[in-house]
Amino acid sequence: MHDRHYLQRCLDLAKLGGSKVRPNPMVGAVILYKGKILGEGYHKEYGGPHAEVNAVNSVKIEDQYLLTKSTLYVSLEPCCHSGKTPPCTDLIIRHKIPKVVIAQLDPSEKVHSKGVQKLQDHGIEVKLIEMKHIDHIAEFKAVHIHHRPFVQLKFAKSKDNYLGISDKQVWLSNDISSIYSHRLRANTDAILVGTNTAVIDNPSLTLRNYPGKAPLRIVLDRTGRIPKTHALLSDNLKTLVITETHRKNLNNHKMQWILDFESENFVDELLSKLLNFNIYHLLIEGGASMHKTFISKKIWDEAVIIQTEKILESGIKAPHLNGRLKKQYTIDNNEIFVVSPLPNDEL
Repeated sequence: MHDRHYLQRCLDLAKLGGSKVRPNPMVGAVILYKGKILGEGYHKEYGGPHAEVNAVNSVKIEDQYLLTKSTLYVSLEPCCHSGKTPPCTDLIIRHKIPKVVIAQLDPSEKVHSKGVQKLQDHGIEVKLIEMKHIDHIAEFKAVHIHHRPFVQLKFAKSKDNYLGISDKQVWLSNDISSIYSHRLRANTDAILVGTNTAVIDNPSLTLRNYPGKAPLRIVLDRTGRIPKTHALLSDNLKTLVITETHRKNLNNHKMQWILDFESENFVDELLSKLLNFNIYHLLIEGGASMHKTFISKKIWDEAVIIQTEKILESGIKAPHLNGRLKKQYTIDNNEIFVVSPLPNDEL
């Protein structure tokens, strides 16, 4: 319990890095000496010092000598290769920190178990305490294990489990839950919607109700059905159009990718291409067929479901998800459920 307490502190620190660290993982670190925290830190932004470096640098000058008698807690296995910054294993070895406790091995091929081995080769005790269901590096895993962006589904549904009505715009979310939805947008690299959603709802997919950097907007438009007067094609915000039929006369803020929609690997090819385009976190906002496709292919990492108080009585049924409830809370009479897929050993 003692070790888990400080590893949880590492995990809490790691979350402070948020989207700024992409494509690196969020990592937190704590340095402990006889029950006293000497220093702590987290990875703040991509290309910047790692959590271990910030933790060591936070130790007071007069306490530096205690590093040789301390324990370093870190939420992820220390890196052992040079990238934007030097290896953290070298930092630990140089400061002669005798013990390191980690919550998770690094899933990337460059580091996995190699960081632990390097520390042990230099006489440093390494203890792995795997914390059940931790997912602070879920984005990093999606990139390095599945070789695709982290896929987050988001949809609102009525109290009687409908997404909406065919060929008709239906607003389920209220002003408060809309702010929450825009917060999700602010934390992603790109938003993806299908043709029907774009045609019927004419969304702008902006951050009107929440501060942050606007994500790339992506829309499927296989045969050019979306009117050029609709927001996604007519405004001056950056938009990526995925199509089989090249569209002419789109403004300079629009990009087009030609893909084969009939391909069995369409989704995989799209995600692979997006990853190469530095899209590491993808938010899918609709519509129903889009969600159904990703769910049926088991290509999703998190789903955010907003259950509203509205009753539709009929319409498009909300998809069923086989997952684990991570969080549940209420926002102005709307219930928010955050779900992650079940691990293979729980299916």
